Amino acid sequence: MKRRTFEGVFKNEFEKYITYKQSLGYYRNLESKRIYELVSLNNFLNSFNLSEIKITKEMVDIYLETNSSLSQGTQHSKECVLRQFCKFLKSQGYENIYISYEAQVKMPRDFIPYVFSDDEITRIFKAVDNMKFKNNEQSKYFYQTVFRLLYCTGLRVGEVSNLKVDDIDLENNIIYVRSGKGNVSRMVPFKSSLGTWLTNYSQSYSKESDTYFFESPRGGKRSPGTICAVFRNKILPMTGIKSSPLNGYKRGACVHSLRHTFACNALNQMIKSGKDPYCALPYLSIYLGHTSIVNTEIYLRLTLQRHEEIINAGHYIYLEGIGEI
Repeated sequence: MKRRTFEGVFKNEFEKYITYKQSLGYYRNLESKRIYELVSLNNFLNSFNLSEIKITKEMVDIYLETNSSLSQGTQHSKECVLRQFCKFLKSQGYENIYISYEAQVKMPRDFIPYVFSDDEITRIFKAVDNMKFKNNEQSKYFYQTVFRLLYCTGLRVGEVSNLKVDDIDLENNIIYVRSGKGNVSRMVPFKSSLGTWLTNYSQSYSKESDTYFFESPRGGKRSPGTICAVFRNKILPMTGIKSSPLNGYKRGACVHSLRHTFACNALNQMIKSGKDPYCALPYLSIYLGHTSIVNTEIYLRLTLQRHEEIINAGHYIYLEGIGEI
């Protein structure tokens, strides 16, 4: 992927800022999310057609308002990037730079994951199986397989996209996640029903030259963003499930909600089998690839609070799948 470049009166300062951050051990990957946030900020600042370097309070307020439709976490991240860049400009001797030292967008501390109900899971996979792809059976089978993989294992979309051919052991039903989020590697077992989908996909569409298990027809790995977009823009509208926040959720339904649903179902099954909830948490935390058990505790609260709603959600999909292969 070609690195995006900076333009306008701020160009040199953005380049120097990246060099400065790299000297501190950050921004090693020049295709990272932070770099794209800086490019986005550069584009915003250029929209004012400035002839000199300055950032006013009015510009900051407009920037925050422009991002107000994004998730709370994304807004917070963009505001932090802006604040850090403004501090850097100040350190370089630029005087006409406004710095908002108090965060206008607070980082959400009471995040509530969206967990799909039994009925919603049923509708989702019926929609997946009814998707139409003109003269492209591979695309249809890819999404049928990948959404079942996400639901049945709780993997992150990026982890699925990064899976290489050798990372899925179809004989022993084990997935090897290598250097996932937080650089955590782990083994993820799966049931034979999911193995059937994966085996059929591999036998039907994989080539000896493929590097990735879900190789893009153009070569290389599939785009996580495209998978998310298909789920949000095609699958959810077919089910009537809203992707916008509602009923107290900080986020609406999204493809990552399949992971949340898996986690609650898995924890619920462990509790039903007689395990103490707090003794079960470490097992689930390792399985999900969390770096801290604190990140897993939210699923325990959801499981205890919404026991009847999430119990065995989509159980027959986990075992058998929906639709004909």
